[in-house]
Amino acid sequence: FDGTHIVSGSLDTSIRVWDAESGHCLHTLMGHQSLTSGMELRENILVSGNADSTVKIWDIKTGQCLQTLQGPSKHQSAVTCLQFSSKFVVSSSDDGTVKLWDLKTGEFVRNLVSLESGGSGGVVWRIRASGTQLVCAVGSRNGTEETKLLVLDFGVDGK
Repeated sequence: FDGTHIVSGSLDTSIRVWDAESGHCLHTLMGHQSLTSGMELRENILVSGNADSTVKIWDIKTGQCLQTLQGPSKHQSAVTCLQFSSKFVVSSSDDGTVKLWDLKTGEFVRNLVSLESGGSGGVVWRIRASGTQLVCAVGSRNGTEETKLLVLDFGVDGK
């Protein structure tokens, strides 16, 4: 909810954009194959993560999908969390990785986190980032990864 629009994800794989004042559905965004696990809305840009292992970037004014973050470096399992800025998308997954993507081009930049137990139970559950730091809640479904918070600091230490 951005004050004007409400965006909702559904088990039917769709995402709907609603006018908050009138209650009318403005767009039905189709393209994911499973349930939407997370969304973030900023101005007219919506980024959605899905259990189908993809992240999509949408323009809610037009209803168009601008990018699907995919390719050989895409997540190998459900997307668990995401966040984006004016330049980048950061996404985490059941595959034990946190990936950095270019918002405009949709190109993979690099892995920020890759758990050794990824692929055998290690999961990055949630992420939150600032301009210079990334906090990741990690664990596993089967005991292969200790539950913990990882804090990565990309800032320059002036000390």
